Amino acid sequence: MRVLVAEDEALIGMAVAYELEQRGHVVTMAGDGQKALELVAQFGAFDALVTDMQMPRLRGDELARQMRARFPDMPIVVMSANHVPEATMALEALGGPITILTKPTPFGHLADELERLERERLR
Repeated sequence: MRVLVAEDEALIGMAVAYELEQRGHVVTMAGDGQKALELVAQFGAFDALVTDMQMPRLRGDELARQMRARFPDMPIVVMSANHVPEATMALEALGGPITILTKPTPFGHLADELERLERERLR
C-alpha cells in the first residue's frame, strides 16, 4: 500500500515508516496534517492514512475528517498518546475503515491494524 503518515515527532515518524516499510508498504511522510493535505493535492490519493492526533497547523482528527470526505473507503489509523473519548467517538462516527491506537503501540501492531483495515475495505 502507498501510506501517507502524518506525524510531527520525527523519531516516531521514522519508527512508523520503518515498521510499515518492513511489511513492504511505500511510505510518504508529512510533518503535520496541513502538509499531508498538500501532499494529497500534489500526488493524488494514497491507499491509507496513518496520523497522529496532536499536531501543529491541523490536528489528526480534522485531517481524518477531511480525508474521509474525499476518500470514503480509505483505511485510516489515528494514533494518540492521550485517550479522549469525545475525539474517539467523533472519529468512529466518520464511518469507513478506521481505528484509534494509543501510543506507544507495540512494534508490528500498527502494520497489523492497517492491513486488517485494508482487508475490511476490500470485502
